[in-house]
Amino acid sequence: MKPKRKSRHFFRILALLFIAFLGIIIAYESGYYEKQASNKAILTKDAMQRFEQDVANGQVVDINNYLKEDHIDYSNKVTKIGNKVSNSLSKFMTKGISGLFNTLKGLFW
Repeated sequence: MKPKRKSRHFFRILALLFIAFLGIIIAYESGYYEKQASNKAILTKDAMQRFEQDVANGQVVDINNYLKEDHIDYSNKVTKIGNKVSNSLSKFMTKGISGLFNTLKGLFW
């Protein structure tokens, strides 16, 4: 009879987390985040220059023409259901814990 083989899921998860950690450290040290922030600042400076030029030329100015919308909604059915479940559990736990404390308060005070 062969001995039972141990599960190595813990070490696999640990290795994946370590690889993700290394990826984040490399991205941070290489200046990726600073580059993204400087690109946003450059776009803002360009928008300010275009705005000032349009005001100097007497054109009709609308602020929405100069702002860049960066928000992209990646939600899908799974995330919406997850958010609903999470909010429901949060409300349930909040009410349950406050009810427990009120009960304990009624017993001891």
